[in-house]
Amino acid sequence: MDLIRHADPDDPSPFHAVRRTLSLPPEPPLSHQLDLCLIAEDRRGKAVGALVAGPPQWLMAHPGLQNSSLMLDLVHRIIMIHGVAVAPRYRGRGLGRALIRQAEQRYRALGWGLSMLIHAPSLATYYERLGYVSHPALMMNLPSPHPLIGQDFLDMLTALKPLSPDVRLADVAFAPAPVVSGVLPGSQVPEHAWFDGAGLCY
Repeated sequence: MDLIRHADPDDPSPFHAVRRTLSLPPEPPLSHQLDLCLIAEDRRGKAVGALVAGPPQWLMAHPGLQNSSLMLDLVHRIIMIHGVAVAPRYRGRGLGRALIRQAEQRYRALGWGLSMLIHAPSLATYYERLGYVSHPALMMNLPSPHPLIGQDFLDMLTALKPLSPDVRLADVAFAPAPVVSGVLPGSQVPEHAWFDGAGLCY
């Protein structure tokens, strides 16, 4: 957790997002049920990098998903990297990139379809090199009759990367952000879809 604090030095409660995770007993194939904690060590066994990932917390509070039967399905298809950090003197060696790729690999092998994270605008180029698409907002198509849902993250960007061939980021005419397509069965966005300000039109 001393390392994870480096991920967002201004966060007044850097442990809040992972306190519940760390209270869970270890449980493979991930480290803590649906959550994953990874450590990078140097040759002496000292922890020099750390990553924490799991279901996106914003899903639990989203008004379009409250009391929805889709919630359980979504937390088994979308992961959020809550924090990744490398000790200052070990930066520039690819450790953060290796941690992220290891997390993606583990979730991909278990059937998750989308990886996401929230980051400062200054880090957009870094995550784009890792295959992520960054944007101020997130939009996701859900199976009918559920609505298209959206989420923004104030002055931060959301970075998205499909982990499954079923999932893509669709460019939809008039939509303010790419639309996540195919994260659940029946949620594919047709090629000719357009956004009317409230939802998708086919």
